[in-house]
Amino acid sequence: MDETANQIEAQIDRTRERLGSNLRELEDKVDAATDWREHFRERPYLFLGAAFIGGVALASAVQPKSAGRAPSAAALNPRVNANGSVQEQELELWDNVQAALVGLASAKIKEYIGELVPGFDEHYRRAERRSAAIDPTTTSIGRATG
Repeated sequence: MDETANQIEAQIDRTRERLGSNLRELEDKVDAATDWREHFRERPYLFLGAAFIGGVALASAVQPKSAGRAPSAAALNPRVNANGSVQEQELELWDNVQAALVGLASAKIKEYIGELVPGFDEHYRRAERRSAAIDPTTTSIGRATG
């Protein structure tokens, strides 16, 4: 009986050591995965792009539509017709540039997370399908289509 108890105790100790080793290894992996400085060193342009996009998005969200804009071509050039078609084109161009940059940043961030987290792509696709089933008027990045 004492021999069996000693064997069980020894097995528990070995299991505890393996679990401790596995836990330390997992902590090291989590530390490496969450070290933003290392990720910045590896992909500085991704971080700079994300910062730029974030700044543009924040500026467009904070700034009122009518205040703070530079004078448009319509205001500076009396030959432009009164309906402001040049100004509308400028605003449309800026909106399209913003949408393209946000779309590109979203795709790159999704790709980066997919590389970092195993199985992320599969779960992301499931979430997209659920979202589309709930609200079919949204696109793959969750923005309204109409």
